Amino acid sequence: MTGPTRPAPRAMALRYAVQGGFLLFYLWIGWRFALWAAALAGSQTPAVPRPAAVDGFLPISGLMGLRHWTQTGELHPVHPAAALILLAALLTALLLKRGFCSWVCPVFPLSEGLWRLGKRLTGRTLAPPFWLDLPLRSLKYLLLGFFVYQILWMMPLPALRSFLSSPYHKIADVRLLHFFQDPSLTFLAFLVVMGLLSLFVQMPWCRYLCPYGALLGLFSLLSLSKIRRNERHCIRCGLCSSRCTAWLPVMHKRTIRSAECYGCYRCVQGCPAPGALQMQAGGRTIPSVLFGLAVVALFVVISLAGRFSGHWHSQVPLQEISHWLQLPR
Repeated sequence: MTGPTRPAPRAMALRYAVQGGFLLFYLWIGWRFALWAAALAGSQTPAVPRPAAVDGFLPISGLMGLRHWTQTGELHPVHPAAALILLAALLTALLLKRGFCSWVCPVFPLSEGLWRLGKRLTGRTLAPPFWLDLPLRSLKYLLLGFFVYQILWMMPLPALRSFLSSPYHKIADVRLLHFFQDPSLTFLAFLVVMGLLSLFVQMPWCRYLCPYGALLGLFSLLSLSKIRRNERHCIRCGLCSSRCTAWLPVMHKRTIRSAECYGCYRCVQGCPAPGALQMQAGGRTIPSVLFGLAVVALFVVISLAGRFSGHWHSQVPLQEISHWLQLPR
């Protein structure tokens, strides 16, 4: 039996290209949104339209919008794209594991880049013991539980409607922009701590704290796509487990059902034994090219459906937004 070979450097090129494309897209809409908000704050007519995709950075608004949609049959006109983008992410989880996390989310490539940089600098990655890792992983589910409990159970429908139509919610996107433009010392300290921690511990934000990832992980338990290992072809080299971004024991499982699986293809594309490890759905293998295209297509289709149905752009008059922005913060 020949020893394992190192995966080809181009194996992850597609995912990196998709991630890079989304990062450029986020920078573009962020720039346009900042121009739009600055013009309104100065009581001027914006030279560029508001990019509705910025609503994707309002997941709480999206969760509220989805609840309003399911209960009333109507998509609320304030930040409707937030609900549609969250819906696209949930559909991704149901069809393609946590493909949103590893292919679309802007935090994932930054965390992954810091982790790989730290490993290159120090030669190792610190792995907390299981007795510590398990309760730390539960933190993101506790955060998710808090938001879900408050929004889906504790808030009656009239209160939900009142909040969605409130001035606070109407300019929530601009408030978020101001938060990043003028960050507090506490937030800056948190970023520094998370950045340094990411150099030594593998993906700490995604693994321990992200409630969005926790929600997608729970939905991904029902995913049609799963990593499957063929024991006849497996040479038990352990590369799949060592390359797993989520520290899953891939080599010891026939099917990876865990909510922690990101669908990042690191284990599949790093496997030296042909046919031993594959992403499959309904018994059919899903190549990484098809997987990546499907992730992108889901968001494109949802956004186009929102645009053509008139439920993509927030229906708040510019004069009203400008009025609220003029008030002291």
